[in-house]
Amino acid sequence: MLRKFTLFFSKMMEKPLPIDEVIADRYRVVEYLGSGSYGHSYLVFDFLSKQNKVLKSLRYHKRITQSGRKGFELEKELLGSINHPGFPRYFEDGTFKNIPYYTMEYINGKNFEQLIFHEGKKFTETEAFKFADELLQYIEFLHSHNIIHRDIRIPNVIFDGTRIRLIDLGLGRYLKPRDGDLQKIEDVRKQINYQADFYGLGHFLLFLLYSNFTFQDDRKERSWEEELDITVEAKQIIRRLLQIESAYDQCAQIRADIKNFT
Repeated sequence: MLRKFTLFFSKMMEKPLPIDEVIADRYRVVEYLGSGSYGHSYLVFDFLSKQNKVLKSLRYHKRITQSGRKGFELEKELLGSINHPGFPRYFEDGTFKNIPYYTMEYINGKNFEQLIFHEGKKFTETEAFKFADELLQYIEFLHSHNIIHRDIRIPNVIFDGTRIRLIDLGLGRYLKPRDGDLQKIEDVRKQINYQADFYGLGHFLLFLLYSNFTFQDDRKERSWEEELDITVEAKQIIRRLLQIESAYDQCAQIRADIKNFT
């Protein structure tokens, strides 16, 4: 009950910073980009480096809890440890009006939520699995560094016209040996294991594949396997990603299956 009240209060009282606000005498707010589970994100212009950056500030309901503050510090640590072109570069951090923030590379592109739902972009099966294979390279990089993203979703994958980029490590965690507490987590996405990211990848693929599907109001709702006109091989991969059948253990297994039919 207290958590719900805090969230409600936060949404009512916490307003995004206005356009042209100058943060820490260095960053001018150009555009409000939106909010996630941990922070508000802004496109800012850095007077010092003379470049656009993304500034992410910690939300009120996260600032007032120790776990929220620790989570934000971990997000910065994870992003700062990554040196890979598939992810935004981490720059610097600070505090403004007692609000912790950090800055990172601005990626000029659109996420797949915008492409599908705002621009009506349609993706073929071949295109969908091409993007999935590219995304797997980034997931594999994270896993090789014992990092689980845990938030593989269409809003967190950006296409800049040439390649895709994976953002938002707000829910990211280091992979640790399984214990009893992890086994009790029913939500696959919240588990701290490889399969959490594979499950997210399965839903990412379904969103791209459904972009080509025409919904009819008078038709009875059916499962994705019945509705989508895709190959048997594609269905098999998605079934394993979603753990309907035996789950994948490694990224290499998924990439091998994709390669075998594309």
